[in-house]
Amino acid sequence: MELKGKTAVVTGASSGIGRAIATRLSSEGCDVVGFGRKFEADYPFRTVEIDLTDTSRALTLMRDLGSIDILVNCAGCAYYGVHGQITSDEISEMVRVDLELPMLLTRQFLPGLRENKGIIVNIASVTATRVNTHAACYGAVKAGLRSFGRSLFEEERKNGVRVVTVCPDLTDTALYRNADFAPDSESCLTADEVAGAVMNAILAPDGVVISELEIRPQYNRIVKK
Repeated sequence: MELKGKTAVVTGASSGIGRAIATRLSSEGCDVVGFGRKFEADYPFRTVEIDLTDTSRALTLMRDLGSIDILVNCAGCAYYGVHGQITSDEISEMVRVDLELPMLLTRQFLPGLRENKGIIVNIASVTATRVNTHAACYGAVKAGLRSFGRSLFEEERKNGVRVVTVCPDLTDTALYRNADFAPDSESCLTADEVAGAVMNAILAPDGVVISELEIRPQYNRIVKK
């Protein structure tokens, strides 16, 4: 896909993987609109501050953008602990941000993505593919997002829409702020590394779809905070 002049929407663009992807897209000539909770610095793309748990307002704001070429569903929310310790509000927030919002945004932008032969990138997680003690709900919603993306590709490939599901392992982002553990500095991915892999999928030749990526660090060690 030639990116110059294309329009991209990236959720979760204020930090981490979303910011890194939005920055890469902008450097390739995309008109990027990044949505996030709080933008605290200068960004090389248009920014919109919004609480994405308010899905109704998010849909209203994004409707004004019209047709787009690239949708990156990267906004994420995670709470960790045995399931009996996770509150109902935390469960609702994870379901809303990690699964419901990508489904709603995809539905809204799909007509334009079909017309433009566009691409949808869903940032899931390796938790989507495994048993997750201390992250049962988070793993479940990411598994739902992975299933959604895989099925959506089969529905939309005849319309020229590419769908890429990305499953990163532990990444050095704020996603683990609610956890009592963190990835060791030598055994985690960086946001830029994940963004680089995503860009390879986006820039794949016409007619080629990298439908799923599992990105893992060479080493693996978790440390207690």
